[in-house]
Amino acid sequence: MDMTGTPDAERRAPWWRRPEARVGALSLSLGALTALVAGWLVIRHGTPTPDWPWLVALVALFAVTEGFVVHLRVRRGSHAMSVSEIPLVLALAHLDPVTLVLARVVGGAVGLFFVRGQRGLKLGFNVALWGVQSMVAALTFHALGGAGVPDSLQDWLAVYAAVLLADTVAAVLVTAAISLHDDPSEWRRLPLALRGEPFVLVTTTVAIISAIGVEQTPWTLVLLGVVSVILYLAYRALITQQQGHAQVDELYSFTRALDGSADTRSLIRVVLERARDQMRGAQAQLIVPQIDEHRPSRTRLSEQDRLVDTLLAIGPADQWWTPALTGAAVLRSSDSGGEGPRDGMAVPVPLADVTGVLLVTDSLPDIGGYTPEHLRLFEALANHASVALARAHLVDRLRREAEEKEHLALHDPLTGLPNRRHFLMLLEAALDAARHDDNGPAVLLLDLDRFKEVNDALGHDTGDAVLREVAARLQQAVADQGQVARLGGDEFAVLLRRVRTVVEAVELGSALARELERPVQRGPLSLNARASIGIAVAPIHGDDPQTLLGRADVAMYAAKATHTGLRVYLPEDDKNTPDRLALITDLRDAIDRRELLVVFQPKLDPHTGQVTGAEALARWHHPTHGNIPPDQFIPLAEHSGLIRPLTLHVLEVALRRCAAWRRNGHDLHVAVNLSPNSLLDPTLPEVVSRLLQQTNVPPSGLTLELTETSIMTNPVAAKEVLDQLHALGVRLSIDDFGTGYSSLGRLRELPIHEVKIDKSFVLRIAVDHRDRAVVRSAVQLGHALGLDVVAEGVEDQDTYGYLVREGCNILQGYFISRPMPPDEFAGWLAGHSAPNVIRGRFTA
Repeated sequence: MDMTGTPDAERRAPWWRRPEARVGALSLSLGALTALVAGWLVIRHGTPTPDWPWLVALVALFAVTEGFVVHLRVRRGSHAMSVSEIPLVLALAHLDPVTLVLARVVGGAVGLFFVRGQRGLKLGFNVALWGVQSMVAALTFHALGGAGVPDSLQDWLAVYAAVLLADTVAAVLVTAAISLHDDPSEWRRLPLALRGEPFVLVTTTVAIISAIGVEQTPWTLVLLGVVSVILYLAYRALITQQQGHAQVDELYSFTRALDGSADTRSLIRVVLERARDQMRGAQAQLIVPQIDEHRPSRTRLSEQDRLVDTLLAIGPADQWWTPALTGAAVLRSSDSGGEGPRDGMAVPVPLADVTGVLLVTDSLPDIGGYTPEHLRLFEALANHASVALARAHLVDRLRREAEEKEHLALHDPLTGLPNRRHFLMLLEAALDAARHDDNGPAVLLLDLDRFKEVNDALGHDTGDAVLREVAARLQQAVADQGQVARLGGDEFAVLLRRVRTVVEAVELGSALARELERPVQRGPLSLNARASIGIAVAPIHGDDPQTLLGRADVAMYAAKATHTGLRVYLPEDDKNTPDRLALITDLRDAIDRRELLVVFQPKLDPHTGQVTGAEALARWHHPTHGNIPPDQFIPLAEHSGLIRPLTLHVLEVALRRCAAWRRNGHDLHVAVNLSPNSLLDPTLPEVVSRLLQQTNVPPSGLTLELTETSIMTNPVAAKEVLDQLHALGVRLSIDDFGTGYSSLGRLRELPIHEVKIDKSFVLRIAVDHRDRAVVRSAVQLGHALGLDVVAEGVEDQDTYGYLVREGCNILQGYFISRPMPPDEFAGWLAGHSAPNVIRGRFTA
C-alpha cells in the first residue's frame, strides 16, 4: 500500500476498473463529441467570423464567474452553481455556436486554472463538460428560432429552454462522473442535483434584461456586475443556511443509522461511510488497537465503498494521527507538509478498554480544507460512533461467549467432535428425515480395546493423542457419508444418515476397523488402536435415538465379548430385556431379605486325607423360576451394582459357619470368591477386618479367591487392596489360574498364597495330553513360586490319582463331595473319617 492508502491491487487493476481512467474516458468522449459537432457546423455553414470585442469580453466574463461558485453537495460529490448563465445568454445573443463554445471553454478553463486552482483530471472533465453544455445551449437556442438580442417572447422562451436544458445536461454528466468514480448508486440522487434550477431561472432573467440593456448602453454591464454579485451572495447565504440545517439532519440520520446496524462489521461500514461523506473526505479509516484476541487493525473505506482490512502497522505517514490514541483530537492542515495525506482529521473513539481512532483525509475541493469547525462536528460524530461501537463490541462478545458455551455443550473438548447430547440430536434429525423412507440411518458404536493399558503405561497425554488420531481417522474414513462423535472415554459413534442395507453398514464398519488397525506413531512408539464395533440400523433395530444407540451398544459389547471385532445387533445379545430387569429387581429383594443360600464344597489334602476347608458358594432359588444358576445371577449382580451386598452376605455367612466349625473342633478355613469390582473398593480390607473380629475367626481361617483378570483390570489399585488384606493375615488365592493374561513377573509381585487351577483343564486330563501338560506346568510353576496349588473339578478317581502324583496340595470336586447346605455340610463333616490314600487312589 502506498502512503495515500491506495492498495497496490487497485493500481494494478485493468484501466476500466480504475475510477480515474473511467472519468478520463468520459471526458475524452465529451470533448470528441463537441469537436465533431463543431466540425459539422463549420462544414455546413463555413468558418465563422467572430465578433472579437464580444469574444474577448465574454472569455473574461466566463473566467471571472468561476470565482462566484456555490456548491450543491450531493453525498460525496458536488454540483457547482455559478452566475455563468449571464455571460452564456450574452454569448447566445452576440456569438455563433462554434465561437460561443470556444469562448466558454477558454474562459472556463482560465477561470478554473487561475481562480479556483483546479488541475488534472477534474480540470479536463469540467472543460469537456462546458464544451458539451455550451454546444447544447447554442443548438437549442437557434433550433427554437432565437437570433440576436432576445427582444421578443419567442427569443425569451428560446433562451430559457437553452439554458435550462444545458444545465440539466451538465447535472446528468456530473452525476455520471461521480457514479463512475465513486458510487454507481449516485443516479438515485440526481433529483437533488437539480435543486439549483430556480437559481438558473433568476440568473437567466437577469441576463436577458442585461442583454437588452447592453444594446442601449454598455454601462449596463456595470449594473449587471452589481446585480450578479448580490445574487451570488444571497444564494450562497441561502445554500449555507440549508447546509447547516442539513448537517443537523445528517447527524440525526447518522445516529439512526448506527442504531439500525445489525453487527459490528456493518456498523463500521456505516460509521466510515457517514464520516467520509459528511466530512467531505476522500477516505475514512478506523484504527482499532488489540481487543480481546483480535490483533490491532486498520479498516479503510475505499473510494469504491469497499472495506479493506489490514493489520495495524504504524509508519512515518501515520505519525500525524497517533496523538488521537491518547485522547487528543488532531487537525492536519494542507500546509503541514511531510508524508501523509494532504489534510485530515483524527479523533479518539473509546472502545471497550482501549481507545481507537477515527480519521478522514483529503478533503474535497468544495469545502476548501478542514477547519476547527469541521473538527468539532467530527468529534460529535465520533462520540455517537463510540457508544454504538462499544455496544456492538459488547454484543459481539456476548454472542461469541454464548456460541462458545453452546459449542462446548454440544462438542467434545478433546477432539472437537459432537458429544453424546449432540449425537442424539443429529440422530433424531436423521430419523425424522427418514420417516417415510426405507433407507434409514445406521449407528456404529466403537469402543477401543484395552485402551486403559495405554493410559496406565504411557500416561494420559499419550492416551489423548491416540484419541485425537482415532477421531481424525474416523472423520476421514466417514467423510460426507455421515457424522462422527465421541460419546466419552474411548467410545466413539458414527451416524450414517442413509443406509440401504445392513450389509452397507457392515462394510463401512469393516473399513473403519481396518483404518484403526494401522499403527499410531507416538514418538518412537508404534501403538495399535483396535476397536470393537456394534451396529444398529433403523428401522430394523429401532426407530428412536435411545433405542438405536442402546442396541448398537449391546452389539458392541457382544463383539467385545466374542472377540469378533464387529457385530450387528441380535435380540439374543440384548440382556436389558424386561424379564432381565425384573430378575434384577427380584435379586435385589432376595439379597435384602437374605434369601440367597450359601453352600459349601469341601477342600481335601490328598496326602493326609484331611479336609482342610470349604469354598462358600451362593445359590438362588427363585420363587417363580426355580433354581437360577450362578453363571446367570452373578453377572446380573455385577452389571446392576448388587455384587457388593451379595459378596458381603456370602462373606458374613461363610465366616459365621467357619466359626461354628472351629468351635466344634474342626480347624478349617473358608474360601470366598471376590468379584473384579471388589478389588476397586478401598473399604474392603476394613469390612473384612470387622467381620473377622465379629465372628472371632482368625485371619488365616479366611481365603479370598480372585481371578487373574480382576487383578489385571487395574493392577495398581488391586495391589494396594491386596497388600492391606495380606497385612491382615488373610490368605489370598488366584482362582481360574491359567485362563488369564497375567505375566510371571506380575504374579511374583502379588502377595498371594495359592493358585487354583481352573477346572476347564482338570476335567479332561484323563483323556487329553494337552490339558495334562497345562496342569503339570501350573503345578510346577506354583511350587516354584512357593505357592500352594489347588485343583478344582475333580470328578473321577483317575483324575484324583493323577493330581496326587503331580503333587497338588489341595483337591476339590464332585468326586470328593458336591456343594452342601450349611447343616448338611456340618453333618457330613462330623461323619467324615480320614480316607485311605494308597498309590494315589482315594476311598472314602
